[in-house]
Amino acid sequence: MSKVVKFCSDFSESDFTSNQQIKFFEYWKALKGDRSMPSRADINPGDVVSVLPYIILVELSDGQYTVRLMGTICAEIFGEHTGKELGTIPAAVDAATRYDWLVENKKPYFNIKSLEYLNKDHVEASTIAMPLSSNDNDVDMIVLVHHFY
Repeated sequence: MSKVVKFCSDFSESDFTSNQQIKFFEYWKALKGDRSMPSRADINPGDVVSVLPYIILVELSDGQYTVRLMGTICAEIFGEHTGKELGTIPAAVDAATRYDWLVENKKPYFNIKSLEYLNKDHVEASTIAMPLSSNDNDVDMIVLVHHFY
């Protein structure tokens, strides 16, 4: 279980701990435009190459969260979980509560947590989590951008 040090539903870019988070959040907002959230199809990986190692993409289908993509840095830190349902990843149990909040509120959140649960008590992770929707109403994917320090 990770210890969440900070959870922010109202945040500014000054809360972010890395330029990758700022870059992707600005990109997400530009893709969103006047809509409530962009879709996965709007994201062009070529536009955010430097951020890709820090991204996790999670799909929501039939009430289940499934990891669809893990950037290389995330996989090094958390282990490779692409294709796994969140409920089968013991260290990710607490993430479901935050994901549920995002799905219900249809807006991003920012959090900082210790990685002591991974025996990495010397590492903290900050995360910006952003909703994606194929119909501009229902969240069907979550994109997370991490920073480890």
